Amino acid sequence: MEKDKKPAGERLQELAKPQLLLGVIAVLALAVIVLSVMIVQQPSAEPSEEPIQVVAIVNGEEISRNDLFEAMYAQGGQEVLDQVITRKLITQLAEEKEMSVSEDELEEEIKSIIDESFQGAEDQFEMILEQYGISMDAFREDARLNLLVRKLAMEEIDISEEEAEEYFEENRHLFDTEEEVEARHILVESLEEADDVMSLLDEGEDFADLASEYSTDLSNKDDGGNLGFFGRGMMVEEFEEEAFSLGIGEVGGPVETTFGFHIIEVTDRREREEADFEDVREDVEEAIIEQQVPAIINDIVQNLYEEADIEYII
Repeated sequence: MEKDKKPAGERLQELAKPQLLLGVIAVLALAVIVLSVMIVQQPSAEPSEEPIQVVAIVNGEEISRNDLFEAMYAQGGQEVLDQVITRKLITQLAEEKEMSVSEDELEEEIKSIIDESFQGAEDQFEMILEQYGISMDAFREDARLNLLVRKLAMEEIDISEEEAEEYFEENRHLFDTEEEVEARHILVESLEEADDVMSLLDEGEDFADLASEYSTDLSNKDDGGNLGFFGRGMMVEEFEEEAFSLGIGEVGGPVETTFGFHIIEVTDRREREEADFEDVREDVEEAIIEQQVPAIINDIVQNLYEEADIEYII
């Protein structure tokens, strides 16, 4: 059976990740490229007699920086320009309201993005930025703007007790605590290796030591193979079925998945609990806010455009 080429730790947990980040990065990447060309194309106060700057020569024919700019603008320049105008309108409104984002708020937002989209792996986050040609400074400014526009939207949100209770009753399943297990595993490539490790465990060898020595899951082998708590639907089916069938302290396997053969030990378990409104009130209000904010932001931006005096020069 051919194994997945990605590290098991990255693929074993099939979590839904926020998609907003990549959209933000894509827009930023285009903006950085197009705007950098726009800047060098701005006319100076006095006519320049410098020759046209050439960016490439193809079979003896020159491609000028103007040619490059026109091609790039045709492919996405208007979209980027509108993004920049939107940013300017939002910034102007925030200044008018004397509203700002502190450095602490910004750092907390970036940490949240890394935690939610990259499971806390800052190196993966930085790799994605590098892949799209985005500097950390540019990303920080985009994150600052997102926080700013959210603050503007929050001014228009007022959640009543009745509204919160109604939302809770209609979406109770979102706030219930689902059954979870805490487990660790040792991942090896063959059934023979798995049987050997099982024999060592039967002889009293320490699970964490064996994980460090034999496991091919580089994301957790040095942490005793610990996977933390997870609920149903978060792991591949074969792994999940075995893990949820085990009691605390029990070892199961070998279990074969597309990653190899797993030996699993359940170290703790949490049973399903129905939520009480008073206990999750803040979570309910946050969920309502997240539901309302996009539409409010859209209205804010639309109103700003309708009231603004915008003159397109290019």
